[in-house]
Amino acid sequence: MSTGSVNMYRRTCRRVGLDRNPLRRREDRVQTGFAVLLAVVFLIVVPVLAVTVGGRVYRVETAAVQAETARLHQVDATVIETGKAPLYAPVVPARVSWKDADGVTHTGDYQSTTVVEPGSAVPIWLNERGAIVEPPSSSQPASKAVMLTAGAVLGVSIVLAGSYLLLCRGLDRRRLRRWETEWVAADLTWGHG
Repeated sequence: MSTGSVNMYRRTCRRVGLDRNPLRRREDRVQTGFAVLLAVVFLIVVPVLAVTVGGRVYRVETAAVQAETARLHQVDATVIETGKAPLYAPVVPARVSWKDADGVTHTGDYQSTTVVEPGSAVPIWLNERGAIVEPPSSSQPASKAVMLTAGAVLGVSIVLAGSYLLLCRGLDRRRLRRWETEWVAADLTWGHG
């Protein structure tokens, strides 16, 4: 190691409280050790949470989407007429018609997320009763897994941060008591008391 890297190493150790400074008290070392322990716990728990919570939620939600997709079926419908899209929503209301397996023509209202013209074909999803429904979401499992994993990580972060703050509060109280005791002893020793 070069002299610069040794100095940087020593400076880093001193800043985080890992040096042999005689002014550093036991409470300071306990606080630093606890902070390192909590950081290690966080770095271990986050990947475990991501794999267990995220993976489980993703599998469950994927199975739910597959089950919903199995109950639905997709048909091509023809746009009969279109309405005016509201300014605040990215959908175009349309009236569509389609034929079922028996050849019977049906019509219904459809909310298109793309611009459609009368006479154009659009894919629609129907439930077992033949009513138009929203298409199954392919991004729902991943988004739910991410959101629940983020919530679990946030919960762990709050618990760990709260633990650290409670320890710091207790150590600060102890430091202040010792400080006061040492000042009283100093006053008696120096003859001011």
